[in-house]
Amino acid sequence: MKEDFISDKRRVSYLAATYNRIYRGQSVLMEGDFGAGKTRFLKLLHPKKLHAVWVESLFNIHETLAAILKELNYEATATYRRTPQYLKMICNLSNCFIIIDEANDLDTRVWPYLKRIIDAGVPIVFAGLPNVRTYLSRNHPDILSRLKTLILYPIEVEDFIEKYKDIQQEAVEQIYMSVKGDMRKFKEICTDCRDRAKELNHQFVDINLALEFISDLPPQ
Repeated sequence: MKEDFISDKRRVSYLAATYNRIYRGQSVLMEGDFGAGKTRFLKLLHPKKLHAVWVESLFNIHETLAAILKELNYEATATYRRTPQYLKMICNLSNCFIIIDEANDLDTRVWPYLKRIIDAGVPIVFAGLPNVRTYLSRNHPDILSRLKTLILYPIEVEDFIEKYKDIQQEAVEQIYMSVKGDMRKFKEICTDCRDRAKELNHQFVDINLALEFISDLPPQ
């Protein structure tokens, strides 16, 4: 199963991009809908000479900072009084990177602390639903600007992109996002787009043609 998973071209590319960011002390946001394989992708991350620190996204800031240090075998108690000390210690860490899955569950008060860690050059790899990017763009655009956003699609969508060369990848991605993961509707719209392209004697479905069908979707 692992071999089938990582044989996907996009995931191979994303793995390389994530490694490059981590080695440069930079951070990544892995975005995807339910079932896109975000957690499975995170488990593939094994950069050389770097220890992965997995952090539970449901913790408050005191527990989050203490958990990072405990993972690295420090003695740490989750208390407000020691939070400044723990933050400083984490910002001085090296030879490790932090993984936060289900980033959509993070307490909003945690983000400013994570920004300090990111700015200190300690890489963080976030994974979450699309609403993470939406939240950051509205409330913390400065943090979002520090992250490389990689959008992960289910393998079935990747297979579709590979199989149907007459539909531009950008068009496929826009269609998928518009149907919010409904694969039946996704395939239906792709078929309609291809039929329309034939009527117009177009060799392929581009983003403009796809948008004609996407605009007809009822609000969800």
